[in-house]
Amino acid sequence: MIRLLSTSCLLCALLLTMAVSGVPVARAATGAVVVPPGPVLALRRFALVVGANDGGGERPLLRFANSDAQAMGSVLRHFGAVGGGDIQELFDPTPAELRRAIEAMSRRIEQARASGQHVQFVFYYSGHSDERGLLLEGERIDYRDLRKLVQSVPADVRIAVLDSCASGAFTRTKGGTKRAPFLVGPAAEVKGHAFLTSSSMDEAAQESDRVGGSFFTHYFTTGLRGAADVDGDRLVTLTEAYEFAFDETLARTEATRGGAQHAAYDIQLAGTGDLVMTDLRETSARLLITAEVGGRISVRNSEGGLAAELFKPPGAAAVGLALEPGRYQVTVDDGQLLWRTELRVLSAQPVELTRDQLVRVRTEATVSRGDAPVRGSAAADEEYTHIPFDFGLLPPLSINGRDRSGKKIVNTFSGAVLWSRTDRIYGMAVAMGGSSVGGRMHGIQLAWGANLAEDVDGVQLANLFNHAGVLDGMQGGFVNHATRVERGLQAGMVNVVGGIRGAQVGLVNVGRHVTGAQVGLLNIAGRSDASLGLLSITRDGGVHPEVSVSDTAAINVGLRLPATFTYSLLDVGLQPGGGENGGGWQVGLGLGGRVHLPHALFLDIDLVNYAAFRGLRSLERPNLLSKVRLMFGWQAFERFSLFGGPTLNVMVEPDGVGPDMQLSARPGLYQFDGIDVRDETDGMRVRIWPGFVGGLRF
Repeated sequence: MIRLLSTSCLLCALLLTMAVSGVPVARAATGAVVVPPGPVLALRRFALVVGANDGGGERPLLRFANSDAQAMGSVLRHFGAVGGGDIQELFDPTPAELRRAIEAMSRRIEQARASGQHVQFVFYYSGHSDERGLLLEGERIDYRDLRKLVQSVPADVRIAVLDSCASGAFTRTKGGTKRAPFLVGPAAEVKGHAFLTSSSMDEAAQESDRVGGSFFTHYFTTGLRGAADVDGDRLVTLTEAYEFAFDETLARTEATRGGAQHAAYDIQLAGTGDLVMTDLRETSARLLITAEVGGRISVRNSEGGLAAELFKPPGAAAVGLALEPGRYQVTVDDGQLLWRTELRVLSAQPVELTRDQLVRVRTEATVSRGDAPVRGSAAADEEYTHIPFDFGLLPPLSINGRDRSGKKIVNTFSGAVLWSRTDRIYGMAVAMGGSSVGGRMHGIQLAWGANLAEDVDGVQLANLFNHAGVLDGMQGGFVNHATRVERGLQAGMVNVVGGIRGAQVGLVNVGRHVTGAQVGLLNIAGRSDASLGLLSITRDGGVHPEVSVSDTAAINVGLRLPATFTYSLLDVGLQPGGGENGGGWQVGLGLGGRVHLPHALFLDIDLVNYAAFRGLRSLERPNLLSKVRLMFGWQAFERFSLFGGPTLNVMVEPDGVGPDMQLSARPGLYQFDGIDVRDETDGMRVRIWPGFVGGLRF
C-alpha cells in the first residue's frame, strides 16, 4: 500500500509539473506517462566508482563489491554518457585515498563548469558500512563527512548511490524531506542532488553467488540497460531505475536469510527536465524480449556471468536490453517450467527473443551452488552432469572427453597422466602435469606441475604453481597465487594474493590486503596486520625515518617500515669517539611490534641485530651486537613522534680474548661492562649490559 501511494504521488507530481510548464501530456495504452520527443540537453557527466571488499576487523571479505563497481562503471561508460577520461574507479581505497579522489574530481568539474558546460557528478559505492558510515579497511568515513564531500563537488547535479549495509542512514544525516523527486520536460536542466541507498538504516545489503553481485546493484544496472524503461522512450531516468531496483531487490530478498531489503532515497532537485541516466536510442546492440515471452528472465554472457535479470509478466509490453555485442544464453522460468535458448547479439541490429526460440530444459542430474551435488534439482539451473570417475592422458583423451551432453562436468575423482580438466571436483584431482578445475574444487588437488581452480575448499599442492580464484584452505607450491583467501595459508617460495585472511609464509610474499601475517625474507603489502621479515614494506604504513642516540652510538639514522601491528627497521649507528670507549659504527636490521596506549601514547618492543665494526673505516672482524629495546613514545602528529627507553645489549666478540684485548673495547658513550663471559679455549667473549635509546621519528 505504501509503495502504491508513493508511486501515485510521484505520477501526480510529474503531471502537475508538466501542466504548469505548458508541456502537452499523452498517455500510452497502458496508462504510462509518455514524454514528448525532444533532445536531451548536452551535458558532461563525471563518475567516481568505488568498490571495497575489505571492511577490516572481523568483517567477512565481500566477494562482489569490486565487480559491482566494475558493472556500474561499464554501464555508465557504454550507455550513461560518461567519457572514458571522465570516470575513475577505486578498489579497496583508504578513507584518505577516497577523499583525495573526490577532491581531484572536484577540480576537474570546476574546470568543466568554467567552460560553460552543464555538469553532473555520479558517486557510486559498494562495500561495507554501518549506521555511522562507510568502512574502508577497518577505518570509517562518517556519512556526515561523506555528504559534505559529495555536496562540495561543484557540479550542477550530484548523484550518490550507496550499496552497503545500513546505508539508509546516509539519506537521513541532514533530515532532508523525501518528496516527488523528478521533474519531466523535453530537456534536462535540473540542479541539486539525488542520493540513493540500497537498504534502510537498520537493514543489511545482501550479495548473492547466483547473481554474482549485490541484489541492488544488479537490478539497478539491469534497469539502466533498459529493463526499467516503462514508457518505452529508450531514455531510462533515475526515477525508473530506482523504482525497478526497489521492487526487484525487495522481491528477491523477502525469502533470504538476511531478510527483506528496502532501498531508500533523499532527493532535492529543482528545474525543468528529467534526470536521464542512460540514453539507449542510439544503441544498436539490443536484445528485444517480445510481449509473448514472460516470467523470470536471466541473461548470461558467454563467460557465464549474469548480465541482466528481470521479471516480465506474460503479455506485457516488449522490453529492450542494451548489451555489449556477443553471445548470450537466455533462461526463462515461467513458474512451472524452465526454457532456454542461445543467441548472438550484434552491433548492427536488435535481436528479438520470441517464444518459438525457447526450448524446454529437461530435469536431469545437476549440482547446486552449495557444497554438495543435488540430483533432480531445477533450482540448480541444470548446468551440470555428474561423472564420478575421470581418467585420461589429456582432456580430449579422457572419460570426461567422451561426454557429449554439453553440460558442465562434476567429478568425484579426476586423474590424468599429463593434464586433467573438469568443471567441479568433490573429492580429489591428481595429475602428473597439471590439474584444472573451472569452478569449485572441494577436496585435494595434487599435481607435479600446476593446479588451477576457481574456488578451492581444501588443499592445492604442486611442485611449481598453484592458482585459485577464491581459496578456503591451503596452497603449497613454488609459486602460489590467489585472488582472495577467505581463510587459510599460502606456503611456498613466492606467494601472491589480492586479499587474505590468514598467513603467507615464504621467501617473498606479496599481498594487497593482508588480514593476518606475512612471514618471509621480503614482504610487500598494501595493508598488513603483521609483517615478519628482513624487509617488510606496506603501502599504508609507508616509510618513517628516525634519528636517535643510544649507548653504543652517538647518532643513529634509521628507516622504520610499519604494518598495522608490527614493523621492521633498518638502522645505521656511528660513534666517532675513540679512547677508552673506542670508536666505530654499526649497521643492523630489526623486527618489532607496537602496543597502542591512550592519549596518543604507544609502546614499541623490538629486537635489532647489528654488525658492529671497530674503527670508523673498518670492514673487518665485526662483532655481533643484539639489542632488545623497550621504548615508550608519544605520537604528537601523524608524522612526528618522540620515543625512548631502556635496552638490553648482548655483544659476541669472536676474538675478544687474547693478546690484542684492547681491540675489543666496546664503542659507545659510556663504559659499563655488565656481565662478561669468556671462553679461553675458543678466544670468544660475550658481554651483556644495559643501555638506552631515545630519539625522534618522522
